[in-house]
Amino acid sequence: MVSADINPLPLESKKAAELMAAQYQTSVDKRASRRDLTVKDAIDRYINAKSGVLSPSTMYGYRRMQRNRYGSIENLKVFSLTTEDMQCFISQTAQECSPKYTANVYGLLSSAVSMFRPDAVFHITLPKRSPQKQVAPSSDSVRTLFESADGDLKVCIALAAFCSMRRGEICALKYGDISGDAIHIHADMVTDENNRYHYKDMPKTSESIRIAHAPDQVIELLGSGDPDEFVIKRPPYAITKAFIRLRNSLGLTIRFHDLRHYYASIGAALGIPDIYISDFGGWRRGSPVLKATYQNVLEDVGKEYSDLLKGHFSELIK
Repeated sequence: MVSADINPLPLESKKAAELMAAQYQTSVDKRASRRDLTVKDAIDRYINAKSGVLSPSTMYGYRRMQRNRYGSIENLKVFSLTTEDMQCFISQTAQECSPKYTANVYGLLSSAVSMFRPDAVFHITLPKRSPQKQVAPSSDSVRTLFESADGDLKVCIALAAFCSMRRGEICALKYGDISGDAIHIHADMVTDENNRYHYKDMPKTSESIRIAHAPDQVIELLGSGDPDEFVIKRPPYAITKAFIRLRNSLGLTIRFHDLRHYYASIGAALGIPDIYISDFGGWRRGSPVLKATYQNVLEDVGKEYSDLLKGHFSELIK
């Protein structure tokens, strides 16, 4: 029997109480759901959340790691992960992958975990990277490659060795980017998460946007075409395959990317300061590729050095 002194809740108060109860239950359910979050789901949600700001090539790399590298811990609960779990996983990964790739694998994992556990701290030891001495190709080797190549592979070798262009930049080059001896480098050919190539009208870093002044012989090789027409009509991986076949047939061990090292080493040999080589080749100033410098570029002096490089390569391929 209800006491006469106790009045039932007004209808409005009852609805408010029910709403508060529902909100509380939703909060409890949400917390429980988060507690059940697995590493696999955390990585997937992290990549999806970042998809609008990451480059296609980064997305491809993340999805590839997601598929291949986290099987041993993908079912572990994110909120139960310990330093021991993380370290054992990294130690196992280091047995199968290079130190650099192992660091990338851990980078994605720690970023995904931090999205849901921002206060979590793991004390992980990553494998040390062994310093590798970079040896640039000799002028004789570059000349042999250039003279032995034909068709668009000859053009690709010239653009890499004499203009310091990357594979993706070469494949993204259009005739409209060429004016006189000046090549406007501003685009890239990149892969998406499905490993399909796409033209990107903006490179990954602002330092990559630059003007390369090519020797007259290279400009002649490029020919002419519609401004929106690609100079090289095959993807980057096809360039690499063709280059490896040519390199092997000549008994050389040069990588295609080593042609950019050649450009930088010739610039140093000619006495051109690092800051100018960085700007000409699209390297970040102070990057490990070149010694750090903190001077400002003087455009008139830079033109002199650019002409010096151009003249050297012109003599090489006469």
